Amino acid sequence: MFVRDEIGELELRFSKMLASINMLIEEGYKNKISQKEAELRALQSQINPHFLYNALSVINWKAIAAGSEDISNVAGLLSTFYRTSLNKGKDMMSVRDELLNTKSYVEMQLIMHDDNFDVVYQIDEDVLDHHMIKLVLQPIVENAIEHGIDQKRSGKGVLRMSGTLEGGAIVFRVEDNGPGMTQELVDEVLVQQSKGYGLFNVQERIRVQYGGGYGISIKSELGEGTCVTVKLPK
Repeated sequence: MFVRDEIGELELRFSKMLASINMLIEEGYKNKISQKEAELRALQSQINPHFLYNALSVINWKAIAAGSEDISNVAGLLSTFYRTSLNKGKDMMSVRDELLNTKSYVEMQLIMHDDNFDVVYQIDEDVLDHHMIKLVLQPIVENAIEHGIDQKRSGKGVLRMSGTLEGGAIVFRVEDNGPGMTQELVDEVLVQQSKGYGLFNVQERIRVQYGGGYGISIKSELGEGTCVTVKLPK
């Protein structure tokens, strides 16, 4: 009787061991599959940009051959914009590349607007080699053009962008001379998703990355324009 009970206990333990082994094998298999899927996605993310850059390069050379300088210029700007936006899948980039990305976007907007607004850059050389999370400035500039300059009813629009080191922080300012915003709208766009504005997402990304001491602030006066300030650690 004792032997039979001992054999039964061994069988039970053996069954549990087999179940554990099978579970480990299955988990390992699933992990391998997940790893391969991740590798494939990484390869895909590399292939797509390469295809895009190659296509833009072909367009560029065809445009040059046809004497279409404007098309060549747009193709070059698009290539620069997407290269810096994708940034090889990395979230951090140099301030220099972030500004290159934003300037490419602005140049494309100038082409689409027939150069009907002016752009002024005042960027201190000291900020260029610091690093920051990518795609912070472009959405702010997009808002300045769409909700500021495009809504201006008289006079020429002006977009100003500055970048300075102030104490232990990098400070960017994006200003437009558009119609301005109400205080109610200023308070809203930074604390919740607002139709047509992408500032809430940018604010959240900055706060998650750097903490509550950094982020976006807005000053606006109706009829005068808007200034968006971005504060980041250097």
